[in-house]
Amino acid sequence: MKLTEKQADSIANYKRMGIYIAILSGDKVRISQNTEMNGYFLTQKQLVKRARAIFPDAKIIPLVYSLDVDEITADWIQAKMKDLGIKRNDLIKQLAIDKSSLSLYLTGKREMEKNQKAAFYYYFLTYELNRDLRT
Repeated sequence: MKLTEKQADSIANYKRMGIYIAILSGDKVRISQNTEMNGYFLTQKQLVKRARAIFPDAKIIPLVYSLDVDEITADWIQAKMKDLGIKRNDLIKQLAIDKSSLSLYLTGKREMEKNQKAAFYYYFLTYELNRDLRT
C-alpha cells in the first residue's frame, strides 16, 4: 500500500500524540495507543474510527493502551508522592489502604498485586490531571 502525502501527514500527527499507525501486509492497518496522552485513553472503537478516516478500505487492527504495571514500584510511588506533595495519610484515606499495608508496600516487604499497582497509577494520574486543571 502506497501512502499519499495526506496519509503520511496524518500518521505523523497521530504519532506526536502517542498513537501509532503501521501498515501491515496486504490491506491491514494496525493502530495503537502506546502511551497515555494528557490522561486520555482511546477505546478500540475510537482507534478504528481514526484509522478508518485515513484508510477507509483497510482492515483495521486496534490495540488499546495497556498499562505496564511492572513499572509501578515502591520507589516509583515514593517519587510520585514527593513530586506531588502527597503524604502517607493522604494515600491511606484516599485509597482506603490501612497504614500497615501501605508501609509494607513502600518498604518492599509486601508485594503489590497488579490491581493495587493500577490503583496507584490511576490515583496519581488523576491527581496530576486535577492539579493541571486548577493551575
